[in-house]
Amino acid sequence: MPGALSTLDPHKLVLPIIAVIGLAPVVLQYRSKSQWFVVGYALLIVATLVTNLENLVLGTVLNYTEHYLGLMGSGLAFLAAAYLRRKQILSEDDVSEGDPDAVADGGRIDQ
Repeated sequence: MPGALSTLDPHKLVLPIIAVIGLAPVVLQYRSKSQWFVVGYALLIVATLVTNLENLVLGTVLNYTEHYLGLMGSGLAFLAAAYLRRKQILSEDDVSEGDPDAVADGGRIDQ
């Protein structure tokens, strides 16, 4: 077992630890509006875990998993999250322009 652990890069080994610690505020601030941001962050955690496992077993398979599922998947999830959030903000602005009783902070209603 010490031989297998010596193949792990200490710089890569700290990434999942930091990612899991960072998961706490993400989960605490979870809202239904932010579910795609949470998915993107979870896929980044998958990428950090897989990048360490690829040094131990199934190097090529896990390398593709890291890049396609973890990194590209998180990028697409963040793209979807940003698109949906922008669409929501623009629709709220359209509603507030026609509503004289809209909230004074630019029509954004946080629920």
